[in-house]
Amino acid sequence: MYAPRKKVFWFAITTRIAILMLQVIFNVSIPDHDADAFKRPFDPAEKVSLWDRIINFLFNGLTHWDGEYFLHIARYGYTYENTLAFYPLYPAMIRIIAIILTKIFPFFNIQSTMVLAAILINFVCFVKSAIILYDLTERVFPSTATAYKAAILYCINPASIFFSALYSESMFAYLTFYTMLASVKGMSTVCLPLALSTLARSNGIVNIGFPTYFRLKTLCNSEGTGKWQRKYNVLSILWHILKLIKLKNCFTILSTLIISLSPFALLQIYNYMKFCTSTFDKSLLPIHILQYAVRNDLVLPGRTDSMWCNASLPLAYSYVQGTYWNVGFLTYYRFKQIPNFILALPMLYIMSQCIKEFLCEYRDELYLLGFFHSKVKDKSTIEVKKYPLNVFAFVVHGLFLTMSCLFFVHIQVTTRLLASATPLPYWYCASIMSHKCIDRINLQYESNENMCSKWKVFFLSQKRYTLQDKFVLLYFIGYTIVGCLMFSNFLPWT
Repeated sequence: MYAPRKKVFWFAITTRIAILMLQVIFNVSIPDHDADAFKRPFDPAEKVSLWDRIINFLFNGLTHWDGEYFLHIARYGYTYENTLAFYPLYPAMIRIIAIILTKIFPFFNIQSTMVLAAILINFVCFVKSAIILYDLTERVFPSTATAYKAAILYCINPASIFFSALYSESMFAYLTFYTMLASVKGMSTVCLPLALSTLARSNGIVNIGFPTYFRLKTLCNSEGTGKWQRKYNVLSILWHILKLIKLKNCFTILSTLIISLSPFALLQIYNYMKFCTSTFDKSLLPIHILQYAVRNDLVLPGRTDSMWCNASLPLAYSYVQGTYWNVGFLTYYRFKQIPNFILALPMLYIMSQCIKEFLCEYRDELYLLGFFHSKVKDKSTIEVKKYPLNVFAFVVHGLFLTMSCLFFVHIQVTTRLLASATPLPYWYCASIMSHKCIDRINLQYESNENMCSKWKVFFLSQKRYTLQDKFVLLYFIGYTIVGCLMFSNFLPWT
């Protein structure tokens, strides 16, 4: 028999192995598309052994698109201005693990060990993120059944290929879910995963709202809720919160913010020093890196004429995204992008439905900022709600990310961005799945047969599927399979 948490662990491993096998099959069966995208320059002097060819044969399908950038940064650093769009934590970890693997497997060249390192990092981070999502859901709801279903759905999420490919999604999901869990629990160590998440992806900085919100919520609860439940305007709530923030609490919140944002600030200073000052010595770069820059008209470090260098607040990320990828407000609203909007539509629908349901359930609590219920309610009345009030912070976070996807980023990125940044899609889909679990005295979260298996889960053995079940599974599994096919052959996907 497997406990639900252990079963999530094994199912996460099973799905990762399945993804690796699928991409090999699709990559071997179909020739790669000649995409007009960045392809990392190779060192012509580097030796390629039979072992390296085997690694390339097995895992080349995972290195496309942004994976090319991450491998390049891991080996050579930020050599071109357009590479600044990719945050350093993931490539830095690839480099560190690759150095260790080179000592263990000296018959691989550095490129092969970096590919292996990236796959290993993603594998470990994905499995850990599935477990953390289970713990987070069980803490927020609390319901073992909901936690189990949400974590299982996460393992087959529609952006699955990006969680195994050489992308930072798995690492970011792990750090984000960890930050959320630590915030809900009120852990003092929340600064570490939060700070690291700001170095993994640009939207990691948004996670800073979680420890702040839950710290304030704890303060409110510690003062008792009786006197709050009669106050019905936002200004009153904010005033009383300010009165609760004593010097010690203020210092705790500020120190969390400063420690969490420090790595992000240091990254901006590093980018400026490298690309906006003339002190960088280009002779330190290998000749094939310089030649690639000349052939492709790429900006090297040390140039001081880039617009972002002379801005009042020199932040490279927004400039690079706008200049090289045309990212900006409504810039993606073109007729030719309609297919990409259709690709993103299921995820946008799931997010909108989840947010709408929560807002409808707690319309009386919204002006109380989700800190407490609007009036005294007996326990049985509160339990019938689909979502607990603690979901308020996650809904605000999810709404912000959804609006950003709709109006600013490339719309097809919505699926993988939201799949790795918020638990809301998994919570919503878990709530509408028809599979029933006994979640009280004798936990029966699965059938007896499935409980004895590492990979058999409820949606694989249901006898009857509702229409909602079919749509959810078609979306999750369909996008997983099609995504493996498209991505592994350098075809455009989400």
